[in-house]
Amino acid sequence: MRIFKRIFIAWFLAALMIAVLGTSCGVNEPVREENSYSLWKEQPDEIIVFMSKADSPEGELYLLDKNGQVTRLTNNNRHENNPALSFDGKKVAFNGGDEGNQLTWEIYILDLYTGEETQLTDNYVIDAHPDWSPDGLKIVFGSFRDAQGNPSGTADIYVMNSDGSALTQLINSPWEDNDPEWSPDGTRIVFKSTRNTQQNGREEIFIVNSDGSDLKRLTTTNGWQSDHDPSWSPDSDLILFTRFEGSKVWFDTANFAEDWELLTPWNVHRVDMNGNIERLTNSNDAGWGVVLYSDDGDKILFGTIDWITNKSNRVIGGYHRLIIMDSDGSNKQQFLPDDDHTGTLEYFDW
Repeated sequence: MRIFKRIFIAWFLAALMIAVLGTSCGVNEPVREENSYSLWKEQPDEIIVFMSKADSPEGELYLLDKNGQVTRLTNNNRHENNPALSFDGKKVAFNGGDEGNQLTWEIYILDLYTGEETQLTDNYVIDAHPDWSPDGLKIVFGSFRDAQGNPSGTADIYVMNSDGSALTQLINSPWEDNDPEWSPDGTRIVFKSTRNTQQNGREEIFIVNSDGSDLKRLTTTNGWQSDHDPSWSPDSDLILFTRFEGSKVWFDTANFAEDWELLTPWNVHRVDMNGNIERLTNSNDAGWGVVLYSDDGDKILFGTIDWITNKSNRVIGGYHRLIIMDSDGSNKQQFLPDDDHTGTLEYFDW
């Protein structure tokens, strides 16, 4: 059983981070009590799989068990991220390749019991953000390829068998469709898209039946708002997502160190199947990446970055942290302690 799925810090900002450990700053103070893994130990899950650059500049996958022991799962010159645990917790799907050349990103599966790794895609396009069907037989992912399999400037949603066979394009549009996730009941897939705004950087949340039928838009954005990384509730009735609410396009990070306050208002929201949206955090909470429900729906887990600034209010680093809260947005607590790995973790699943 797993309580939460993928959490990750947006890659374009994670690349700018200088991990500074042991300095108190930001709105979420570091966990320092003697039993610092107590919240993690209360959960029924046995492991967390995450990506960290603590030991490698490329980024590798690691496993954290209930005792707080960290085991490195991959050891190579390849960049791995977006790990997604299968529903039975035995395998993890992820994308890997050269971090500086995303056209090399392919979909892989790692068996956590045997250590066997299987490459599922092999082409010169960006394949990323995999997720499992509940029965473990299929994988949905975003792929920057056109109908002929050549690199494309926008992503579409694809489904394949878990052995890489029977590749099928689920939906098709000239606009961006990405970040797919399968509903726990297996009937639908949620994803982000620019097909309504038709504007790069203005993503919204859509759902579609698992066979590609009955496409429906759930969220509507204004200004430079942008919705990302949707994730289902256990009963498949609600979807969590993060919304960018800054005053410029979310990926304009050329001068991030000085413009960070314009680019950091990301907040946790949820939406029901009728499009009713509720905001669960405020901008001081700095919600980043995928947000996830607990298996019973009582808790929500999300990532934060507590920024470190100098006297000129210029960003010089930040803490990557996980926050757990009640489903109404109250009672926020740091979930894992700061250490050499979890203090710099960026992408993970459990």
